[in-house]
Amino acid sequence: MRLTRVASLLLALSAAVMTCVVGPSLLEAPLARRFERLPDLVPPALADNAAAADKVVARVGESTITVAELEKRMSEAPRSFLAKLGSTPDEIRKNFLEQVVVRDAILAEEARARGLDQQRDVRDRVRGALRAMILHDAGAGAKPEDITDEEVRAHFEANKGKFAVPQRIGIFRILVGSEAEAKSILAELGGSPDPKKWNDLARDKSLDKSNHLRGGNLGLVAEDGSTGQAENRVDPALYKAALAVKDGTMVPQPVKEGDRWAVVWKRQSMSQSSRSLELEAPTIRAAIADERKRTAVQALLEKLRPELIKELNVELCDMVTVTAAGELQRAQRPGVLPRSKRAATASPDENQPGGLR
Repeated sequence: MRLTRVASLLLALSAAVMTCVVGPSLLEAPLARRFERLPDLVPPALADNAAAADKVVARVGESTITVAELEKRMSEAPRSFLAKLGSTPDEIRKNFLEQVVVRDAILAEEARARGLDQQRDVRDRVRGALRAMILHDAGAGAKPEDITDEEVRAHFEANKGKFAVPQRIGIFRILVGSEAEAKSILAELGGSPDPKKWNDLARDKSLDKSNHLRGGNLGLVAEDGSTGQAENRVDPALYKAALAVKDGTMVPQPVKEGDRWAVVWKRQSMSQSSRSLELEAPTIRAAIADERKRTAVQALLEKLRPELIKELNVELCDMVTVTAAGELQRAQRPGVLPRSKRAATASPDENQPGGLR
């Protein structure tokens, strides 16, 4: 029973959090307009009386349930669920109040009376809800629809390189130590190499062990030597040499790459392409809005940190053991030596107890 009440409390809290995070409260609109989502459930007495929203429908312990809260909870409920609560609008309203809103309030009050709201998991949920609400509030003034066309155009012009893809060439390369060895490989392969023979030579002879098992595939190489992986750059001479031959053919002479030599096979080429302002406008609006939200949140944090942080003992973080892979280990009491990481013996050892007999 206790777990059931805790689960109900957490579910109710989650629903409240989603309402706060998804968008502005429905209570900001006139009551009659808010009821447009449920037109058949609008009580005639409330349709033209927004002041009725503050009237109390029920009091449960410390909780007060108003007409506005009842309407808000009903607006969030699926129509199929509401339809099961009665055959008339009056039955649906009353049964939703009794079976959902009042029931949730009773369980929440009992949970507080038992001190369940002080449990760590509940406090974490509450803290998370409050965090989500303040983050939403801090970024409320930065919405994509508020970004003007002039701001979008300025961002596009300032970052044209991000919206254009340069010409790239798909290159396979066998890297060796001398020009003579490169020429020997070229002679062995002939003008149009057999893929299997190329792969065998790349595996056996290429000095670049990062891709020799993939036939020396460098991927798509740009004019500056960059590839699809930021850490994998090559000499721009490879691009220049490959540019001079047709797709599917080999560069006829070895290409000097630093103090080594490369046998280059041009597999394919990709033409330069660019995306228009009209196509990128929605993405740009969202990016500008996100940046403004991050700026607003950062400014709020910088303002609040000196006001709210009363104590911060960073050195105590050393008591939490975490590996470089992000794995947490159980905390040890002060003075306890860490366990040995020595690998287990794979085979019996005659010098160890329980070894060979």
